Amino acid sequence: MYQNVYVIGVFDLFHRGHTELLRKAKALGQRLIVAVNGDEMVAEYKRKPFHSEQDRLAIIKACKYVDEAFIIREYDNKPYLEKYKIEAIVHGDDWERHSYLEQIRVTEQYLKTRNIEMVLVPYTSGISTSSLIEKIKGNRYCQNKTVQLPTIFQVNENILDKIPLFLKQAKLTFKHILVISGSTSSLVYAKIILQTLEADHLIAYRNNEETVEELKEYCLTKNIDLLIGVGGGSILDIAKRVSLLADIENLLVPTIISNDGLVSPIAVIKDNQGQTLSLPGRTPFGAVIDISIIRNSPTKFLQAAAGDILSNISATNDWVLAARNKGEPIHDLAYMLSRSAAFALVHHESKDIRNRNFLKQVIYCQINSGLSMALAGTSRPCSGSEHLISHAIDYNNLSETTLHGYQVGSISIFCLYLQKKLDAKCINYAQELNIPLAFHLLDEKLADKLSMIYETSFKMRPGRFTVLDTCKNMQFEDVYNEFLVFLERFKVYDTSYHLS
Repeated sequence: MYQNVYVIGVFDLFHRGHTELLRKAKALGQRLIVAVNGDEMVAEYKRKPFHSEQDRLAIIKACKYVDEAFIIREYDNKPYLEKYKIEAIVHGDDWERHSYLEQIRVTEQYLKTRNIEMVLVPYTSGISTSSLIEKIKGNRYCQNKTVQLPTIFQVNENILDKIPLFLKQAKLTFKHILVISGSTSSLVYAKIILQTLEADHLIAYRNNEETVEELKEYCLTKNIDLLIGVGGGSILDIAKRVSLLADIENLLVPTIISNDGLVSPIAVIKDNQGQTLSLPGRTPFGAVIDISIIRNSPTKFLQAAAGDILSNISATNDWVLAARNKGEPIHDLAYMLSRSAAFALVHHESKDIRNRNFLKQVIYCQINSGLSMALAGTSRPCSGSEHLISHAIDYNNLSETTLHGYQVGSISIFCLYLQKKLDAKCINYAQELNIPLAFHLLDEKLADKLSMIYETSFKMRPGRFTVLDTCKNMQFEDVYNEFLVFLERFKVYDTSYHLS
């Protein structure tokens, strides 16, 4: 076995072939070092990558086979081979040896002098990034033929007063701007923005259809051409909904991050009876996320944002289940965006929600989740059985104080168990975020209402096939109790909650 093994690659649209290469390389040595080709370099010899070099690096670092990874922006790999004392270079056997060595600017003589071996492992046939791209292009079932992606996407500290600069850099001009906010902390931030640009300002006191209609009429009457939403999820959802109905652009400035709704085309609005509706909204053309504001938000919101990402895994598992059982088409790129976002967090080395790097990763993953829904034209990439149960709980007013992301994160553990996909990584992730592994612990009212929750879940999204459909011939309490026994049997305990 070698001490240090080296792999070089683009790793765009990460797929099973990449995983197999890294697994085989890791099996050859004690440490696996991966060089991820930079964006400009890849665009020069191949094509412009879909994912940025930083996103691709984050995904590779999250892979359990990789011990260290970095971005390389040059063809000559010799400095890195020497720096990391590499003993073996590994690549798929789809490359001819001489051509590959020429690509990485290494000669046979150099390998011999440094006692480095070139190992070509069997190529995983049937899947490649190029084939995925061709499949996506030819996917007839893609509901969104064109998707608006954010033109402005800024994530940094102390940037709240720089919105005019971002608009200028993007060469965008608006004549009539309206800023909407809540009436508490978001109002303070809205006033900072209003000091930097000429705009009207309104406070949205309630998230409901009446407020949406009033704001829509205001925008049409005043010829508003840009709507800036400042606040939490409720305010941002109002902005997206009004933006769609008034046919104007919107730019979102979140003061908290608690779920994946920021750049999704979905707006969660309450009807006049107080029931929650998931309605079409307009994907924002811009998002300005000030980390200094997000970091100072209450801990529960940060937990909810990080917990919400677990639902991507159970939701995409349900999507595959629906494809197998009902022939439902899967949007491959949306599927991969959703899952890569989730695994980037689950495998992140730090789960400290106040840690700057982890917090930025949470934000990036939430953005990718929103984009996956925009691409798919459906919430399928991030909403499955866990959301059906969560919506049923909300519908029956059984957990009024629990944040959505925190709630679905907990329920996802149960749904992953039903899917036979629950692993230690997901369990540990939930525990480190202090999310209960058994969702009945979210509220004392839930334990006695499990059957009602299960039955109601089928009314939330009629026709959406999930793993819950496979439990129809069983007593739901029995299924749930088996789950609790599973947690006990494998000595899985939550650090803050006790199973009853």
